Parts: sequence; structure tokens; C-alpha cells
Amino acid sequence: MNKKQKKIAILLPSLKFGGAERVSLNLATEMKLQGISIDILVMSKEGEYLAEAEEKFKVYDLRCDRTYKLPYNLIKYAFNNHPDGIISNFFKLNLCACIARLFSPSTGLILWEHAPPSMGALCPIWLYSLLASIFYQFSTKVVAVSNGVAADIASRTIGLNAKLVTIYNPIVPPNQLLLKKKFDKKYKRSIIISLGRLEPEKNTSLLIESFALLPKELNARLLIVGDGTERRKLEQLCIDLNVQKKIKFLGFINNPYEILINADLLVLSSNFEGFGNVIAEALYCGLPVVSTDCQCGPRELLANGKYGSLVAVNDKNNMANAIKFELKKRRLPEIQKYGAQRFLPNVIANKFIDLII
Repeated sequence: MNKKQKKIAILLPSLKFGGAERVSLNLATEMKLQGISIDILVMSKEGEYLAEAEEKFKVYDLRCDRTYKLPYNLIKYAFNNHPDGIISNFFKLNLCACIARLFSPSTGLILWEHAPPSMGALCPIWLYSLLASIFYQFSTKVVAVSNGVAADIASRTIGLNAKLVTIYNPIVPPNQLLLKKKFDKKYKRSIIISLGRLEPEKNTSLLIESFALLPKELNARLLIVGDGTERRKLEQLCIDLNVQKKIKFLGFINNPYEILINADLLVLSSNFEGFGNVIAEALYCGLPVVSTDCQCGPRELLANGKYGSLVAVNDKNNMANAIKFELKKRRLPEIQKYGAQRFLPNVIANKFIDLII
């Protein structure tokens, strides 16, 4: 088919900072490069990524202050704009998109699941199981970001196995010129980096507690990139553990590669992850990784330990030991970068296009 004549809409709650929002824009950018017209649909026109989205795509504000209003607005959009397909993100929006498709059955519908439903906080698992088993039948396909997420969905729904498919997140690699700018350190310091929202499920306190256990001879520094409701609590924890001089909170940074290229190690301390975008970004930069062996993505992305160390959730002693191990092991950057080739946007975009067009 002629992709240049096709239009795909991507549905999101907003364009606030988040992993799903970031990979949605990555996917949209690659699809546009392949000649597909892209619309970004949001319930609320706001967020750190809004300017980037408006620069590249048509952004439609569906003006939905309540989720129940979304099906009507989606139906109205479909009738006026005739997209060939819609890619919907997150459970509540997915349900609304399924309802809307009843009135526009010729429009393809991909439901993009970013996290294991068993770990969802916004919906009881029994309710997810019931509603997904019924309404997800009206979709074209249900895309899970990892095999672990797909297995979790399959085990908690009825009749969706034929619709489920695993497609990894599209992660844009760093600019090669940026990689060449990596500076030579004047001081022998081990730079550890954490990237992500400062929310309870990311469990950044575990990383800080583990960092406090590291021996002084490592001369380690920890850079925490991201923001969220836990920031003040985490800053106080640094003071309580007397490591505040060795830890710096950098807030939100639009291009994480500017920090990653000069780091020695990425640490992910989450209680659960559907995928773990930061792991892919670290691999692109040739970095070793320490991650909690949480449900679902990190073990897949690290190939059962081939590209980094996996530790039990909430085990600060093992995390500290894994950090020491990885800083001393010095994995070959070329091997780490090879492990990231699975996430190239053109590879992922073609998989989505094949499903929806």
C-alpha cells in the first residue's frame, strides 16, 4: 500500500513528561519520516512535550475534562478526519477508543499497553480483567511493550491471546556527534545516573540507600534526573544519610543523552516496569546497567543479565554490591550498543504500520 496516503492518530491523556508520551512521539516521528500523516490527540493540551509535538504534528485538543466524554469526541474526530488507524495509550483511553470504533469499524485500532495490569493502581485487577476481556475485542491488535506485559494481560483476560503482540518501545539513539563530545575526566570519579519520574513506584529511595553503602574509595557521585512528588522526601533522605554532597538532583532534562554520555553507570530501582526506556538509552551510550529484577521489562532488555546486573526489589545491600561490581567490570561499550539495536525507531515503526495499515 502507498503509505504516503495514510493517516494515523495517536491518542494520549496529555503531553506531560512520561515514558509512554516520549515513545509515542518517537513512533510518530518515525512514521512521519515514512510518509504517513500523523495527528496527536490529547484529552488536555498541556505538558513538557507539547511544544515539540506542535512543531512536528497536528495536535488536537479533545477538551475532555472527564474520560466519559472521550468516546463522543473520538467519534467526531474520526468522522471529520478519516484516519486509517488510531493508536491508543492507557487503559481508560483504550476502553473509550474501543467504544468509538463501534461507530467507525473501518478505522484500525491498536491498544498500546505499557505496564502489567496486575501492578496498576488506578483500576482493580478484577475490573480490568472484565472490561478488557469484553471491550478489547473491538480492537485490531493489543500491543504489549514486553513479553512480560503480554503474559500478564493474557493471564488476566479471556479471549485476547490472538490479538496480543509484543513490540518493544521505539527509542531514538543519541546523535553521533554528541557521543563524540564525551569529555575526558580530570578527576577519577564514578558517575552514577538515575533517570525517571520521582514517584513511589520508581523507588528512588532504594537507590539512595544503596548509594550510601558504597565505599569511599569508589569516589562515586549520583545524578538524579527527573522530577515528581517524591523529590522533597528524597532530598531529605540524602541529608539523613549524610550523602547530600555526593548526590545532585537535576530535575527534568529533555535530552537525557546529554547526561548519559558522561556517566559510568545507569541504575534503575523501580518496583515495576513495563519496559524501562532508560535501559535502552543507557545501552545506546555503551553504559552498563544495574536494575531491579522487577516485573516486567528489565530482565528482557538486559537479556537475563547479558548487558547488566539484576537485583531483587528493595534489596539495598545487593544493589550496592551490583553497583560496585559493574563499576569495576567495565563492560565493552560496543557490546552494550549492539544490545540496543532492537529498539531502533524504524524497526519498531514498521511493525506498527504492518499491524494497522
